[in-house]
Amino acid sequence: MSLLEIKNLTKIYQNQAVLKDVSLEVLSNQMIGLLGPNGSGKTTLIKLINGLIQPTTGKIYIHGKLMEPYLKKHISFLPERSYLDMNQTVNSALKMFDDIFDDFIIEDAKHIIELFKIPLNKRLSQLSKGQKGKVQLGLVFGRKTDLYILDEPLDGVDPASRDFIMKIIKKYKKDQSTVILSTHQVADIEDQIDGVILLKEGALIEAGPISILEKKYQMTLGKYFKEVYRYDEKTI
Repeated sequence: MSLLEIKNLTKIYQNQAVLKDVSLEVLSNQMIGLLGPNGSGKTTLIKLINGLIQPTTGKIYIHGKLMEPYLKKHISFLPERSYLDMNQTVNSALKMFDDIFDDFIIEDAKHIIELFKIPLNKRLSQLSKGQKGKVQLGLVFGRKTDLYILDEPLDGVDPASRDFIMKIIKKYKKDQSTVILSTHQVADIEDQIDGVILLKEGALIEAGPISILEKKYQMTLGKYFKEVYRYDEKTI
């Protein structure tokens, strides 16, 4: 049985389809790159999976069950923009997650945050943008759940920090869980993922294991990505 199944998912905003009849399956124990340039529909798909917006048409299933609010307990979500109260301290954020989520292991979250040398007694408003993102990363992977969804977690991160973050993700995610990691920079994660979901202008281009995609097109994921998303030079 699939961990996540999406059937004929469409989202229309103001008479414009930003996601177009997307169908795919995601299995357990995977590292998946959700890839596409800005405006391809990645964030819309993520919001739909997390129940933050409702589809115009289509269905989402978790463990074979139609998505309902109670099933969101199976998902730990890292948004592109912070949803935390900037007036609270890091310790307060840790305590809040510990109170809300039964699957939250506060020691793991605290350890991840301390790895980045972020003081736990500091208010979030006193932290840099990068530090806030790392606090959220600690909170997300303090949870031991089935599906982690990360929206642009590597955006603006230097290569050394990127590699460190990927190591943390792999070490602290729940065993047999799946991570869906959104990015528009395939080079950041090409050597770290098992599978891909490729979106372009709201449409699904490919979804599945990298090995099958590379065999099908006889090129690396990076080269295929450049082919699919290159600009038409005739329009310049």
